[in-house]
Amino acid sequence: MGEAHDGRSHGAMVVHEWRQAWRPGLAALIGGSISYSLYAAVSSLFVEPLQAQFGWSRGQIALVHSFGLVTAFAAPVVGALTDRFGVRPVLSTGLVLTAIGYGLLALMRGSLDYYYAAYFFFSLVGMSTTGITFTRILSGAFHHTRGTALAIGRSGLAIAGALVPMALFPVISHYGTAGGFLLLGSLVLVVALPLVWFWVPTKAQERVGATAAHGLADSWRVLLAQPKVRILTAAAVLNYVPVVSLMSQMKPLAVSKGLEASMAVAAVSTLGLAAAAGALLSGLLVDRFWAPAVAFVLNALPAVGCLFLLQDHVPPVMFYGAILLIGLGQGAEIDIVAFMIARYFGLRSYASIYGVSTLGIALGVAFGASMIGKGYDIFGNYNFALMAASASFALAACCYLAMGRYPERQPD
Repeated sequence: MGEAHDGRSHGAMVVHEWRQAWRPGLAALIGGSISYSLYAAVSSLFVEPLQAQFGWSRGQIALVHSFGLVTAFAAPVVGALTDRFGVRPVLSTGLVLTAIGYGLLALMRGSLDYYYAAYFFFSLVGMSTTGITFTRILSGAFHHTRGTALAIGRSGLAIAGALVPMALFPVISHYGTAGGFLLLGSLVLVVALPLVWFWVPTKAQERVGATAAHGLADSWRVLLAQPKVRILTAAAVLNYVPVVSLMSQMKPLAVSKGLEASMAVAAVSTLGLAAAAGALLSGLLVDRFWAPAVAFVLNALPAVGCLFLLQDHVPPVMFYGAILLIGLGQGAEIDIVAFMIARYFGLRSYASIYGVSTLGIALGVAFGASMIGKGYDIFGNYNFALMAASASFALAACCYLAMGRYPERQPD
């Protein structure tokens, strides 16, 4: 069950903590919603336009996800730098470089080598604008209602994943993929960067406010020697990889199951709305109940949802129902893992542990998101990918339960 909040209701505590930390809270909410992580939610909108513009196959386009095999190793470095120097300098630098990455993608003229090089840079620098940094802002600023704050932050990304495709689709239709990349880069540079620079406290300011962890963070090698760090990392990977893999091909997947193009785009938005609901639900629940049990349920549901999509022609109602279930699993992952890191291990090595889990996720996504496109090229459908995703969600549910009871004493 949740911890006592000095006799105040959970709602009153949420209001109290947001009054105290609304600036970093909003910076994390909005900035995290429109930075590098957003691209995973909208990338499927670029697949068919890139095919039409440059004649590339879906497998060639999806191959960029395999670059995560290399860029993933930046995650522990980002985590260590964040624990050492604070969030603001690391995140601000990453936002500028991510916007540059979008600009490089907008300059493509049909060369696959250029596309691969630009995307490699984009994915490498984008690692510093993910949950490693944004959830650290929320975990440091909120205490009694940390789960809810993380959920609110996560729901922002989910809502952006639902709303941005509606603006992005017509932009790509009229101005090509270059217009789409420039729109996404502008959001990072014009909106996210100022919020982070002016509203996220420096590490010195965190210390004054007594919100920062004390002492030096452990190295990632020391962290991986702890069984529960490995278990949580495995759970995060098995939870997140199937979602990102399916999202990367969601629009063409929907079309292959019989939906019209407009309904397929709406399916991408529906997934985002379901993820927002999953994020809010999981955050409210982990503040009250044992987080691994919440995570178990929210991974069992998408495991079933994937199986609903195995038919050759899926009725729209069933398709959207399955998407809702899968979206719940997507919404639950980031804030539940972030909550568990703080609850089981404290804030001293928070970003470092998150970086280790992100490394595992990125390596998994590099494989899964690449193979889903290759799988379609080989089999002509997405059924094998859907079965693999269902199994992955089920294994994630079991791994979360293996985390066991909370520590008796809240870690530093």
